[in-house]
Amino acid sequence: MLPFTAQEAEKAADIRSILKIAGSPIGADDVLIAATALSHHHIVVTSNVREFQRVPNLQIENWRVCQ
Repeated sequence: MLPFTAQEAEKAADIRSILKIAGSPIGADDVLIAATALSHHHIVVTSNVREFQRVPNLQIENWRVCQ
């Protein structure tokens, strides 16, 4: 569990704004997850790659892909 502070809220607002301007918004929950991951320099492990790959500088790992 990671904290959600003003830093994450600001990052979430930036992400939402960037994606809205680009015409490719993602869900509100996904914005919060992405903001938290970016703020803490973590990788998002998900099968929802299609949405998360829209977030600039976010590292993602598709857990459905075997390596």
